[in-house]
Amino acid sequence: MAATATAPPAPPSSGALAPLTVVLPGDDLTHIIIPSSDDTKAKSKSSSKKGGPPKLGPGLQYSAQGKSIKATLAGRLYHRPSTRTYAVLANTRRYIPRVGDRILGIVEESAGEFYRLNIFGPHPALLHNLSFEGATKRNRPILQPGSLMYCRVITANGDMDPELSCKVGGDGAADGGARRRDWMTDEGTYGELKGGTATRVSLGLARELLKPANVVLDALGRAGLAFEVCVGTNGMVWVHSEAPEYTVLIGTAIKNSEIMTEEQIRGMVKQLVATVRSSMDE
Repeated sequence: MAATATAPPAPPSSGALAPLTVVLPGDDLTHIIIPSSDDTKAKSKSSSKKGGPPKLGPGLQYSAQGKSIKATLAGRLYHRPSTRTYAVLANTRRYIPRVGDRILGIVEESAGEFYRLNIFGPHPALLHNLSFEGATKRNRPILQPGSLMYCRVITANGDMDPELSCKVGGDGAADGGARRRDWMTDEGTYGELKGGTATRVSLGLARELLKPANVVLDALGRAGLAFEVCVGTNGMVWVHSEAPEYTVLIGTAIKNSEIMTEEQIRGMVKQLVATVRSSMDE
């Protein structure tokens, strides 16, 4: 990432986060994330209503000794006001598992009661053969090497292999509103993804695709294409459509959208759809 080695800009007088705050490893962000003593007195009541102290996500580290917050990654400082969460968005290809992540993994082998999956992280992940909705010792899915799985991370420790699950977390409300469905119905939120094709993208593009108002997915839907897409926070994207030509088109549009503006993305999708449909009609 091209960035000058300067300290991050000071927060605006209004106290809101700047639209674009690029940080580098080692930058002190205490003055941005934690308000000054004067601001604390003025906002004591409002801060209590917003859930107390701020929450730190990936790329940020708190030092209890110095009572400071520093960046550990190079990227853009992100702030979600609803949960008072701060994180550094770094557009990398290296994935570090975190509890609660929804990811795509490829089954490599079966080891006893576990399946070993490649999640494109520092270590392979483990998926228990009973970690499926409604699975029992007599009635459980049998996965073959090469199967593509959509799972969530339930255990992540830097010194151990992460553990995955295909069960909905809690009552589903804390898991994005996911519904429980028996694995045999093929209607569950998690499980094996059949058909289609999978490809890898950068983690930054994966985060953009997970946004409800993503431009390229909206443009593809408005173009009249019927397709399914599953995006993992580890940079894996699965696409399935009614024809192989459309699957290739959607995958190409998704990758091209990473370096385009909204207007360019919509124009690119229209051109790709027109080209593919004309070639299929011949």
